Amino acid sequence: MSKKRRSKSRRAFKIKLKRGTMFSVTQVVFLILAVLVIVSFSRQGVVLIKLNDLLVEQFSWTSLLLPFIFISAAFLISKFKIALGQPNVLVGALIFFVSMVTITQAGNIGLQAWGGIAALITPIGGFIILLGTSIVGLIILFNTSFDQIIEGIRIIHKYIKFYLLGDRALVVNGKSGKSLSNLPRGQLKVFGGSASQDQKKTGVKEGQKDVLEEKLVSNVKGEEKVWKYPPLSMLEEGETGKAERGDIKGNAATIEQTLESFGITARVVEVNLGPAVTQYALEVALGTKLSKITALERDLALALAAPTGTIRIEAPIPGRSLVGIELPNRSPELVSLKKVMESDEMKQTKSKLAIAVGLDVSGKSMVSDLGKMPHILIAGQTGSGKSVCINSTIATYLFRASPSEIKFIMVDPKRVELTSYNGIPHLLAPVITDPEKVISALRWLMSEMDRRYKLFAQAGARNIEAYNEMSGFQALPYIVLVIDELAD
Repeated sequence: MSKKRRSKSRRAFKIKLKRGTMFSVTQVVFLILAVLVIVSFSRQGVVLIKLNDLLVEQFSWTSLLLPFIFISAAFLISKFKIALGQPNVLVGALIFFVSMVTITQAGNIGLQAWGGIAALITPIGGFIILLGTSIVGLIILFNTSFDQIIEGIRIIHKYIKFYLLGDRALVVNGKSGKSLSNLPRGQLKVFGGSASQDQKKTGVKEGQKDVLEEKLVSNVKGEEKVWKYPPLSMLEEGETGKAERGDIKGNAATIEQTLESFGITARVVEVNLGPAVTQYALEVALGTKLSKITALERDLALALAAPTGTIRIEAPIPGRSLVGIELPNRSPELVSLKKVMESDEMKQTKSKLAIAVGLDVSGKSMVSDLGKMPHILIAGQTGSGKSVCINSTIATYLFRASPSEIKFIMVDPKRVELTSYNGIPHLLAPVITDPEKVISALRWLMSEMDRRYKLFAQAGARNIEAYNEMSGFQALPYIVLVIDELAD
């Protein structure tokens, strides 16, 4: 009996933890280790001083890499999928850490490891192998290629020279460039036809072969310089005179009286002042069919003496239990691009493909995202503002995105609207004015789109945003195709 009681008492103290609990405990331990290592370099506290002495004695300067490894290990077992917690980050960091400890003979461990390797394959052989493994570690860490690693080292070197020497350190094609406008564009080439005068002015060499490259042109040279976004102070406020809306109170009374004459009880409870129209929000009596109100559209237009002869009835207003009657203003209010760019709606939009559309019927800024569309067809009669819309869209991108974030291909057969953009660093090629070159550009875009789909599939990314987020930087720029006069 006593043996059975002892066995039961032993079982009672057995603790069973869930798998998730064990992972959480391990994660917290790694994070604590990372924090302790970082704080130990402050050289405060007896325990932390001894910990720092031990780390420096065993690993020397490479102990600075240990917090990064601990944090990566912590997030690797976490459910939060961030770039720092990817398996390749931890594996690459460990390989790079071991290689650096050995090749630099950092601490006691580095000295012992280097002595063993040097005895086996000579110091020169050990240096070559360890240098190779450190590069392999970086390639795995950043999930990139050897060419991009070399390019990254070159960029870091230029940044260091820039901060030490200033603009003198930035040399483009043998000349120091102090303005971003002097930086060269990408080299997307197109074939067929002869070079236009606009292209000759922008530096297209005569006799250059017009061959469309079947690959994405990398970010242009000179973009290693920190890109300074143009300030909004460059935009003018413009003459934004107030719209002529007529007698607002009189119009509200006319709407109520007209509806009442047709047996509909309604009252105007709200007036929204838009730049092009004035919206009168109606509260209708219960049991009123909306079809009765919409059927009176022409009668209301007649009673209100609408400037265009028509009005618009929104029944109901989305998200509200009101009916909207939109009456065109007698003269519209001009909306400046600067006003929309400075609005809270635009500032809160993180997308680089955001478009400043204008103001809605309530006077609030309208911001759309080309990435969610992802195509826009601008139609309208002559003088309706198609060109203004195109130019404001392009200007929005130029103010919000660097050349490494957005690239343009512009087509302007009439050489009227888009040729003035020749020379901006965002262009993949000079503005295409020859219709024969348009087909080759579209074919290149299709092949580039297929290439990117394959890259996304290999990386397990759904779209370009996810791919760039996994890369940790702007790996692929957006490519925006702008065609003026699509019918031509």
